[in-house]
Amino acid sequence: MKKFNTITVLIAIGAVLTYLSFASCGGGTGGTQPLGAGSPGKVTTKLSPDLPFDVTLPPPPQRVLETTVRRAFDLFSWDSFIAISWPTDTSQVIGQHGDNPTLWETWKKNYQVFLDSGQAPGAWDLTTQSKEVNLSQTGKTPPNMTAIFQPFLTGPLIDQNGQYNRFEIAMNQEMFEYIDQHKLYNIQGQQGFTDTVKFPEGDNTKKVWGAIMVKASWKILGKGDDTSRFHKIKATIHVPALPSRGIKDSTYEAWVGLVGFHIGTKTVTSPQWIWSTFEQVDNVPVYGKVVKGKHYNYYNEAAGDKALNKAPAQPWNPAIPNQIPSQVMRLTPIDTGTQALNDSIHKMLVMINPHNVWQYYELVGTQWPVNPTQSNTGNPFPVYMANATLETYDQGFIQAGKIVYSPGVTSSCIGCHNASVTWGGRPSDFTYLLKTAKPIKK
Repeated sequence: MKKFNTITVLIAIGAVLTYLSFASCGGGTGGTQPLGAGSPGKVTTKLSPDLPFDVTLPPPPQRVLETTVRRAFDLFSWDSFIAISWPTDTSQVIGQHGDNPTLWETWKKNYQVFLDSGQAPGAWDLTTQSKEVNLSQTGKTPPNMTAIFQPFLTGPLIDQNGQYNRFEIAMNQEMFEYIDQHKLYNIQGQQGFTDTVKFPEGDNTKKVWGAIMVKASWKILGKGDDTSRFHKIKATIHVPALPSRGIKDSTYEAWVGLVGFHIGTKTVTSPQWIWSTFEQVDNVPVYGKVVKGKHYNYYNEAAGDKALNKAPAQPWNPAIPNQIPSQVMRLTPIDTGTQALNDSIHKMLVMINPHNVWQYYELVGTQWPVNPTQSNTGNPFPVYMANATLETYDQGFIQAGKIVYSPGVTSSCIGCHNASVTWGGRPSDFTYLLKTAKPIKK
C-alpha cells in the first residue's frame, strides 16, 4: 500500500491547533471523525486523499441543526473536496507544488457517457478519460435542458474580461457503472427501464462509496487575473455552430481557471444527496459589503448595480469578444461557522505550501435533507443555497433594499433536482444528467 502525508487539524472553540501527522495509509477511513471526539467541543478532521463514505453525525445530545449538524456536513464537504482534488500522482500532497491535476478530472464527463450516437459509452478507463478537456457548455445546463429548469433563471455568466464562463459535468465510477449496467445512457434504454432509478449510496458501516457527480465552472484567464489564485488547466474551447445566430463552429485552446464547483453525493443518511458548493474567493462581493479597490471576477465597483444578478440580454453569442460583463453579488453571506471552518482549512493548506492554490477556494455551503423519509425533498437545510457562478441569477431578489426569497424560484439544490425525470417519465433520483441522453442512431 502507498503511504500519504496527511495533515491533521484539531479545531477547538476559540483556538486552532495544527500539527503534522505522517504515514496515513491510503485504504480509507471514511473521512471525518465524530464531532466531540476527544475533548468536549473539539472536532478532528484531516487533509487526506481518503474520500468519506457518508457524513458522520454528532451524538444526539450535541445535535443542533444550525451549529453542530451543519459543522458535520460542512466537514464532509471539505473532506470530499480535498479528496477528489488530490493530485493524480498520489505520492504528492494537495497543493504541494502550488497546483496539481486532480482526481475528479479523470472521471467520466457527461458527454463521454451520453454519446451523440446513443451507443454504449466506453469502459471506465482513467488513462483515456484524463487525456483531453473539452469545454463547450456556456450555461449551467446543456442547451437542450434549458426549458426543464424554468422558472429557475438560467443564462451565461460573463466575466470582467467580457468572456463567457464554461461549464462541465463529471461523475465517479459508481455513478457511471449504474448508468452503464442499466443502459440508461440513451433514450430507448431509459424508456425501457421499468424499475426505480436508485443510484448507489455511500455507507460508513459498509465502507462503500455512493454515486458522486460534480459540476465545474471555469473562466478563461486573461487581463487582471492573478493566475496563481486559480486551479487552472489548458482546455479546448469549442463554440458549436448556431447558424440562426450567425455563430460558426470554432475551436481554440486557452488556460481556464476553476471558479465554481458543486459536489452531489448520494449517501445512506441523505438519499436526496448531500450538496456541497465551493467557489474561488475572488468571485463576487457579498451584497452591501464591497471591498473597495478589490478585483472581482464578476463585479465591477464602477459599473453600479442597475443590472445586478440579471442575465445578459439575448441573443447570447459566446463567439463575440468583449461583451458586457455580468454584475454579480452574493445575496446570502456564508454562514459564520462555515467561514470559520474555511479559515482553518486554508491555514492547513498554507502549511503545505504558502503558494498552495487550494487556499483560494471556500465552501459556500452544504445542503442536506433533515428528514429524508418524511417527503420527497426531505425538508432540506438550509432552505436556499446558491453558488454565484452556477445559480447566478436565481439567488433571490432585491426589493426596496431587502433580499427576498421565493419558493420555486430561488435556488435550492434539492428542490430543483426533485423535479428531475428520465426519458421514460420516471423520477431520475435527483439528477438531470439522464435527460442529456440521445436516441440511438441507426
